[in-house]
Amino acid sequence: MKSPIMRRRTALAGAAGLALSLSACGSGGSTAGGGAPSSKKPVTVQAGFIPVIDVAALYLGEQQGLFSERGLKLDIKTGQGGAALVPPVVSGQYQFAFSNVVSVLAARDKGLPLKIIAAGSNSTGVDGKDVTMIRVREDSPIRTAADLEGKKVSVNTLNNLLQMLGEVAVTAARGNPDKVRFVELPFPDAVTALKKGDIDAMVTAEPFDTIAAQHGTRVIASPYLEMSDTSLTTSVYFTSEDQLKKNPELFTGLKAAIDASLAYANSHPDETRAQLASFMTIDPAVAEKVTLPTFSPEIPEASVDAFVKAAGKYGIIDRPLAYRDLVWSGTAG
Repeated sequence: MKSPIMRRRTALAGAAGLALSLSACGSGGSTAGGGAPSSKKPVTVQAGFIPVIDVAALYLGEQQGLFSERGLKLDIKTGQGGAALVPPVVSGQYQFAFSNVVSVLAARDKGLPLKIIAAGSNSTGVDGKDVTMIRVREDSPIRTAADLEGKKVSVNTLNNLLQMLGEVAVTAARGNPDKVRFVELPFPDAVTALKKGDIDAMVTAEPFDTIAAQHGTRVIASPYLEMSDTSLTTSVYFTSEDQLKKNPELFTGLKAAIDASLAYANSHPDETRAQLASFMTIDPAVAEKVTLPTFSPEIPEASVDAFVKAAGKYGIIDRPLAYRDLVWSGTAG
């Protein structure tokens, strides 16, 4: 019988193999050709997003003209997960896409030529008020993440970011994560299952943490704070090395627009919150209460290293990955 780590690596290798096979097909059609974009000759950039709170910054940035003033127009396609957005980026169908850091690490570890071009969003660094937490029922005897040993804990996707965060929290509480039974459930189903007692805990992500909070639950752990006592870059925008080499001027302008959007969103949280209903289905009452991530153009090396270390420890990647190989310098040439 394969160990949990071996099963995880087998699953990740299968997903990576699919994307690798697509990369052999070459670049797909795109309206973003060579050369630098300009306001006189706007370039349409194909982007792959997941409809989650984190991408609100770019919707807001485009609304504020931060892309158009650099000669760029976003054509946003949505997918249900970061893994589904990797093949169209590798093939050249999309110029860039959004993902959590762990998915990018896993793909890069398996040989996919992905490169991080800009930050996506950050954790808050606030205990009990973060973008991902672990919740149990209010009447549960579970008090710390160590008590999750032998319990059933839901994550939205097995062998990815939230399961890793659950394992981080259990380890930090001096428990054994190998004794936790992680199960895969979509967030809405997990909220219902926790309420009914079909699961013992759930690893959340907004807006479902706020929704779960309204159904008699409480927080037992803030996993990101177990990785670092400061805010971490948790999601990013990525492209392929081939696209960067072919059109660095485009990505220089694109990164500048993304960075400006992140800075604007962080200083205008009410406007960022108002964007949510434009691209995701969310109850207005929930939208008013969700914990927004923080946004910053910076991608600290210490933040990436923290994810590399955790991803290695919990079997998501097989080898250390260097910051300089993962993150684009941000300049043409």
